[in-house]
Amino acid sequence: MSKLDEQAPVKVAAPVWRTRLLALGAALVATSLAWVVAYLAGVELTASQPGMDAVPIGVVNVAASVLLFGGLGWLARAVLDRFAKRRAVLVWRIGAGAVFVLEWFPVILTDATWGTKAFLAVLHLIVAAILIPVLGKRLPES
Repeated sequence: MSKLDEQAPVKVAAPVWRTRLLALGAALVATSLAWVVAYLAGVELTASQPGMDAVPIGVVNVAASVLLFGGLGWLARAVLDRFAKRRAVLVWRIGAGAVFVLEWFPVILTDATWGTKAFLAVLHLIVAAILIPVLGKRLPES
């Protein structure tokens, strides 16, 4: 028996797109479950910007927002991977951090109850906690 036969099999990593898609799906499921919990807890699920009518915050709105903005984050990372290979991770992490900070302003400025604001803050934290680590990972060397 040669030394090659004695070596352990090489573990193949999942494709990057699959990992990112699973993370997006996890963010979608987690925020939908948070919406259900808030609904069952009796949180007023309406909000408005100053001077505008109140808008209901439905589970479909939450899911669409996660898919839209999570997808845009994924797209931004893919574009950076393509055109800024050496700096893609750094640029994406800085951009994601900036977006995470800026997204708090609408939550703070919205006309809503404190329970609704807390609910919106939790949704933002859930999405960031799931997507930023996954999309901010370095790609495996190929």
